[in-house]
Amino acid sequence: MEGFWDKFKKGAQDVGEKAAQLGKIAKLQAEVAGINTSKGGKLADLGRKVYSLYKEGKLSDEVKGLLQDLLSPIEEAEKRVEEKEKEIAKIKKQIGETKKEVKEETPQAKETAAETAEEEALEVRKVEVKQPEEKEKPKRKLR
Repeated sequence: MEGFWDKFKKGAQDVGEKAAQLGKIAKLQAEVAGINTSKGGKLADLGRKVYSLYKEGKLSDEVKGLLQDLLSPIEEAEKRVEEKEKEIAKIKKQIGETKKEVKEETPQAKETAAETAEEEALEVRKVEVKQPEEKEKPKRKLR
């Protein structure tokens, strides 16, 4: 009959072997992930190349037919992006015109604005002079 220590050693060996196997599995899984990442990059490169050839009209009709389900949504997306960029440019142009309008104030408008500011300052001074100083009111306790 096996003793306690023999069973303990056997169990420790089994655990060690399983840990080593799990380590190998983890390493292999990491390698697979790296290969898939590389593969994904190559597929993206392939897609860009095929699309470039499509845009240049260098794909055969047969290939275009096979890829049409993939090419059409890409063209649609490009059209939508182009429309949005036009909208952005239009808004930027409007903002630019608004800035120009603000900068291009007439001398008469500047004089009027200066006079208005002076009058407002005088009114504030008059109000300040007329109002006597108020005594500090006792604060009420809140319940």
